[in-house]
Amino acid sequence: MTTNPTSCVSRAQPGLNKLVLGVATALALLGSATATAAVVNFESLSPDGIYVDGDTVGEAGYTLQAVDNHGGTSGVVGLLLNGMDPTSCWLGGCPTNNTSHSYLGLNDGGVTIKKDDGGRFSLRSLDFGFVAPFGGLANFSYGQLQLTGTLANGGTVGWSLNFPGTDSNGDPLFDSATLPAGFGYAELTGLTIRACLFDGNGGCTVAPDISDPSIYQAQFAIDNLALAEVPEPGSLALIGLGMGAFLARRRKSAPSSNTI
Repeated sequence: MTTNPTSCVSRAQPGLNKLVLGVATALALLGSATATAAVVNFESLSPDGIYVDGDTVGEAGYTLQAVDNHGGTSGVVGLLLNGMDPTSCWLGGCPTNNTSHSYLGLNDGGVTIKKDDGGRFSLRSLDFGFVAPFGGLANFSYGQLQLTGTLANGGTVGWSLNFPGTDSNGDPLFDSATLPAGFGYAELTGLTIRACLFDGNGGCTVAPDISDPSIYQAQFAIDNLALAEVPEPGSLALIGLGMGAFLARRRKSAPSSNTI
């Protein structure tokens, strides 16, 4: 008896289609499980809150802690700004093109970010700007936003973003940035954000002490931090195990492609 190739294909194809569909579904589930997004935009928090070294603020499962980089001598190093209230920054110098809440790092201060459950995460994008000591500045970039991530193995990864310029009144502007894959997909256990000022010699620095006339002027604003949660390895292993069991079951139940 001869084999009918056409009949062979027609009988095997439905099982193969189901198998391929099952694999695609499992892979899609695996991909969707690798990162759960959250956005820290400060909208759930009361504006005009002020922060000194060690103060914390929390939103969307993350905690931000204010850091005084001058050993506790700077006083206020953080502020929640209401962009809809022009009196929140009455001397000028705050970013002007954001009408929502944002966090300001003041007086050379910084902020650290961690997940409330101690898990790993990635920073994919954010809005940022310079905070000048006063308005009426010339339109160019005065420094950088510096991002330093702590990796699960104790190492670090960094990235810097040049601040955008100013508007027609000389006040800084907000800009949006999507982080490159090397930083934006790094699995972090903590993130530190601070600012530096261009020194005119190709460097970007923070004043070390009161002897430097630029002290307390490395300042920044941040908003809309898109943070992606990274599942623990055990969770991914369970997904992979389930997918393997699914494939094994499909192989056992697939009809034979040989006809006699």
